Amino acid sequence: MEYYWDEIAEFWPTIMEAWHEHKDKQPLIECNLLERRVYAYPAKDYINTLSERTRLITLRQFKQVMAHGGMMLFIIDPERRVLQSYIFNANDIEPQAKPRRTTKRVSKKNVEFVPENSDNKKGRRTRA
Repeated sequence: MEYYWDEIAEFWPTIMEAWHEHKDKQPLIECNLLERRVYAYPAKDYINTLSERTRLITLRQFKQVMAHGGMMLFIIDPERRVLQSYIFNANDIEPQAKPRRTTKRVSKKNVEFVPENSDNKKGRRTRA
């Protein structure tokens, strides 16, 4: 299994910016390593693009994370064909927090929120 802690640390300021800018919408955060961009997506739309088995597990985890003030991050690595989730608790996402490797795995122009019911047919990605 591939772990992406170095990449998370590299993108952490942008991930936190995306989270704090949109946390009232309870987004799912995606970091696309090939595009070198961070996206904030409506969780329901994003989760609905996953396989059925993954969707059920992810939805349950997402609800638990949100109930405790945490954040769910997906790292997408198209070159290795990997989509991997990470869960951060509320203490991990305080404004001055840094990513911790012990967290459970499961610039502003680079941050984008894709609104629900957008014209995006995949329900996942649009470009700014």
